Amino acid sequence: MNIRRFSHSLTRRDLMKRLGAAALALPALELFGGESRALAAPGKSKFLVFLYQPNGVPSNVFWPTGTETNFQLSSVLMACTPFKDRMLILGPQLAGNMPVTGTGMTYLVPPPQHQAPVCLAARIGTGCTGHECTVTPGGHDGWGLPYNNQDTAVNPIDGPSIDQVIAMAVQGSSPFSSLNFGMHPVGGDTPSDINYAPDGTPLKRMASADEAWNRVFGMVMPGGGGNTAGVLQAQSDLRKQAALTNLLNSRFSSLRTQVSAYDRNVLDHHLASLRTFEDRRAQLLMGEMTQQMQCMQPMRTAVPADANSVRTGADSEQMSPFFMDMIATAFSCNLTKVASVTFGTPGGGGTGGMRMPWLGFTDPLHAVSHHGGNPVMLDKYRQMTTWIAGQVAGLVQRLAAVQLPGGAGTLLDQTTIYWFNRHGEGNVHANFAVPIIILGGTGGYFKMGRYLQLPATNPTKGLISIANAMGVNVPTFGQKEFADSAPLAGIAA
Repeated sequence: MNIRRFSHSLTRRDLMKRLGAAALALPALELFGGESRALAAPGKSKFLVFLYQPNGVPSNVFWPTGTETNFQLSSVLMACTPFKDRMLILGPQLAGNMPVTGTGMTYLVPPPQHQAPVCLAARIGTGCTGHECTVTPGGHDGWGLPYNNQDTAVNPIDGPSIDQVIAMAVQGSSPFSSLNFGMHPVGGDTPSDINYAPDGTPLKRMASADEAWNRVFGMVMPGGGGNTAGVLQAQSDLRKQAALTNLLNSRFSSLRTQVSAYDRNVLDHHLASLRTFEDRRAQLLMGEMTQQMQCMQPMRTAVPADANSVRTGADSEQMSPFFMDMIATAFSCNLTKVASVTFGTPGGGGTGGMRMPWLGFTDPLHAVSHHGGNPVMLDKYRQMTTWIAGQVAGLVQRLAAVQLPGGAGTLLDQTTIYWFNRHGEGNVHANFAVPIIILGGTGGYFKMGRYLQLPATNPTKGLISIANAMGVNVPTFGQKEFADSAPLAGIAA
C-alpha cells in the first residue's frame, strides 16, 4: 500500500500501523488533557488538619464584627489577619457582640461534661459519665461496625471519627493514614480523645517531641536521612522520558514528509501536544525530585524536655510550633494527608489542663474558662485563646510558604484546616455558638473570606462538609441527637 494514499482523516489505527513502537505514546497524548486537569484538581482539597481547642472561648471578645464579606477580626483572632480571605467563620447570630442563645453551631443537647468525641465522631458511647465508662456490646453502628465493650476505655464511641473516615479514603501512597499530635495537660482527669479507629478504639496522640520525631521521620527516613529512592525514581523517569521523546520525534518526523498536507497538520498537532506534555511532565518530575531532596533532612527545632518544663507545661510553647512544622513537612513529603492537633484536654477541675506559664501566669485553661465573670480570669481566658489563635495562624503561614510541584500552588492552597471546639462559652459549657473556623485554600472547594452568622445549626453538618471537601462522600454521619445527613448549605464555592 502506498503511504501517500492515507485518508485525510488520520486515525489512531493508521498511526499504530505506521509508527510501530512510537504509537505507544498515543495513549499518553490522548490522556494529556485529562492529566493536566488531574494536576490542577480544582474544587477538592488534598490535605486536612483538625485543630481541637477545648474549653470554649470568651464569647464577648472572640467573634468578629461587620458583615459577611466586610468583617473585622477581633483582637483574639488578629494573628489571622494576613489570611482573612482564607477564613470561613461559622459564627452565631449576635446581639451586640454576644451570641444569641441557641444560634450558630449548636448541639441539640449539651455535650456531656468532658466528652470530646462529640466533636469529630458526633456520637457518645452508652453509659459514659466523663471518666471510665462502658458501652453495651452487641448490635451495629451507623457504619455497619460492631459495638465494642470497652469497660475501661475513656469516652468510647461506636465506630470511627470523621478524620479517620477521611484518612482511610485518601491515604493513597502515603505511609501514614493520619498523624495525631497533642499538647499534654498538667494534671487533669479526662484524656478526652477525639481520634477513633473503625472499631471505636481511641487513637493515641503523640505528645512529646522525641516520640513524634522518631515515629514520623525515624520510620520513613532512618537516621535522619532522606527519601533517596524517591529522588532516584524521579531521575530515572526523566531519563526514560528523554529516550521516549527522541524516539517519537524521529519516527513522527520521518513520517511527516510522506503524507498529505492535512495529515501533516494532524502530525504537527500531535507533536505540539507531545512537546507541551513533555514540558509539563518534566516540570512535574523536577518538582518532585526537588521536593524529595528537600525532605531528606527536615529541620528539627529544639523543644525543652527537662522535668521542670514538662511539670509546668512550659514545653508546650515550643511543642506547638514543632508539631505545626512536622505537619507542613509531612504534607510536603507525602507522609500523610490528614493530621490533627489538640491543645491539651478539657477536664481537670481547678488544677488540671493545659498551662501557658510564658504568658505570666500558671492557671490551667480549664480553670480560667470557668471565669464566673471575674475580669482577671476573663483576661487570662482571652490571653490563652489569643495564643492558640496565633498557633493556628502559624500553621497557615507554614503551609503558605511551601510551593508544590507542577504549578499546583502552595500547600495552603490545597489544604483545609478545621479549627473546632466542644463548647461555646466555656464558663457554662454552652452547647450553642460553638466556635468553628475553616481556613486554607481548600483546593477551591469552599467560598472563603466570609463571616457567617448562622441560626441553630448541627455541627455534624460541618463534618460532612469537610469530608466532601476532601472528595469523600459521607451520606450520613453521627448518632441520635448528633446525627445528620447533609453538609452545610451555601458554603461550597
